[in-house]
Amino acid sequence: MNLETWLTVLGIGILIVLSPDPQWAITIKTSLFSREYGFCTVFGMCTGSIVHITYCLLGIGVIISQSILLFNVVKWIGAVYLIYLGLKSLFTKKQQNVFLTKNDNISNQLSRWKSYHTGLLTSLLNPKATLFYLSLFTQVVQPGTSIFAQLFYGLSVVGIEMIWYSLMVIFLTHSYIRKRFMAISACVERISGAILVLLGIRLAFSRPSN
Repeated sequence: MNLETWLTVLGIGILIVLSPDPQWAITIKTSLFSREYGFCTVFGMCTGSIVHITYCLLGIGVIISQSILLFNVVKWIGAVYLIYLGLKSLFTKKQQNVFLTKNDNISNQLSRWKSYHTGLLTSLLNPKATLFYLSLFTQVVQPGTSIFAQLFYGLSVVGIEMIWYSLMVIFLTHSYIRKRFMAISACVERISGAILVLLGIRLAFSRPSN
């Protein structure tokens, strides 16, 4: 494993993770409800990234990137999903804040799973992630690089993703900041929804890079 290559991977990963995308909006949305749900969303997104790494290492990413049909299928599924989430946020009626107790086990399980599931799908249905990991492995990793080294490079980016979004969750769920956010939660919800719709539309009309 080459240290210079690893540092290059970290630099690229930081730039990609810090770039606002659908995962930002989803993290903000779930974190405003609770820190627990925010972290569940982050874990879901990181799981999705691991899936991307796995199929890219197996060579499936090459097929997706070179096939216009497959790229468009993934692109449109992702776009429809983002637009659906955005419209749901835009038209959801404002509800009273209800804090769940420890006895609400079933509700908590469902909510945790839903948050995780949302993060997972947001990552899996994002062609940007597919093309990013594919570009990473085809341009940075050399043909002679071992599978272990490739996996380490990929997991390093996942680590950056987890650290960044976890910090976002902690920041957004701080008691003082959360109170201020909850006061304008309906507005934030609709803004997040509008961003998701715009990102979905942008994704729908994006083209694979050569």
